[in-house]
Amino acid sequence: MLPKPQRLNLKKDFRYVAAGSKGEGKYSKFFIRFGNNDFPKVGIATSTKVFPKSTQRNRARRLMSTAFQSIINHLPPTINIVALPKASILLVKSSDVRSDLEAVLKDYVKAGNLDT
Repeated sequence: MLPKPQRLNLKKDFRYVAAGSKGEGKYSKFFIRFGNNDFPKVGIATSTKVFPKSTQRNRARRLMSTAFQSIINHLPPTINIVALPKASILLVKSSDVRSDLEAVLKDYVKAGNLDT
């Protein structure tokens, strides 16, 4: 789980980021917006429409959180991201989610900042 200062928690923060750029990978959709924060912030939203059972929602959230945890230090400090996991995320391992996440974010991050 990401540390609390690196998470988007408020509804207004999610709305702010959702008004930004959109990106999509195999396992999730992303909203990305640059702000004036001191470190990257990430929010993960799961819906009962996509994941009817709470165990599925929690697993999807954990997989996304683990993937972000491994690359958060390589993201620019002003980036804000809201991730919406897709149902297909439950069928893969965290390493697959991480590689997909890196591929999607390379469009938004300068070359060299995402080297891991």
